[in-house]
Amino acid sequence: MRNFIAYRKSFRAGTATFLFLVAHVFFLLSSCYTPRYVYSPTAHNVPVLTQKGDSKLGVLYSNNFPGTDKQPAGSKAHSYGIDVHSAYAISNKLALQLNYFLRSEKNGDDQGYADQPVIRYKRQLLELAIGRYIKIDGSETKIFQLFGGIGYGRFSFTDKGLDNTSMPYSKFHRSGLLKFYVQPAFMYIIKKQTALSVSSRISIVHYSNIKTDYSDQQLIDYELYTLGGDPVIFWEPSFIHAIGFKKLPHIRLEYQFGFSALVSRRFIDSRSFNFSAGIQADVANLFKKNARGK
Repeated sequence: MRNFIAYRKSFRAGTATFLFLVAHVFFLLSSCYTPRYVYSPTAHNVPVLTQKGDSKLGVLYSNNFPGTDKQPAGSKAHSYGIDVHSAYAISNKLALQLNYFLRSEKNGDDQGYADQPVIRYKRQLLELAIGRYIKIDGSETKIFQLFGGIGYGRFSFTDKGLDNTSMPYSKFHRSGLLKFYVQPAFMYIIKKQTALSVSSRISIVHYSNIKTDYSDQQLIDYELYTLGGDPVIFWEPSFIHAIGFKKLPHIRLEYQFGFSALVSRRFIDSRSFNFSAGIQADVANLFKKNARGK
């Protein structure tokens, strides 16, 4: 009996030690990995369209919530930029969109390891979409819209730091980007001014024309080796609130919260969140109003 009790104590102690070592090794491995983000979500363009001639021109400041990890120089990580949205209802059911996306980003910090890279990103994307909007049960306040679009752009980053021998290095990675997306959204309009919307976008992203001076092993280590292969797919839900004003009927303030989830089996590093805030105007009707007022 004593031997059994001693064995149980020894087994528990050994198990605890093993789990501690596994957790410690996992922490070391995960803490020294600095991701190379190949994707950042854009703001959703969900225009308030109810009839032919309605339009939207909006500019949003966007932030992808990169965290607050410090860089070797002491500055913080960032991921911000602008989203420019435009839309026009060419009929009482059909509309067009043209969007532009720009980001400047930085991340890094290996928590005290010899290798302390600072990665700086630039992203640009131009999107064109066509869609249909429908008044649910003939209501002027409940709108369903479905847009499908294509985007073309590029992203690049530079990677600077110290190698294992404390010697400085500099690397780069550049890629073209082709994006297809489908974006359904439900909208509820309050007193013709304010709109609440829920949007759910599926984005299919393909990378091509890749140029880099990373070695093959580095590309494998940073989840970049198969980047030019099959497209990657993201599910991107978002909540949008456009706030209107009685005295300024064609001007709205807008903010939105979005989430991006990788649904492909093939893993890549990507950012998961987007917050945007800005202003939009129904430019076509605003010009008509000003023309009538003259």
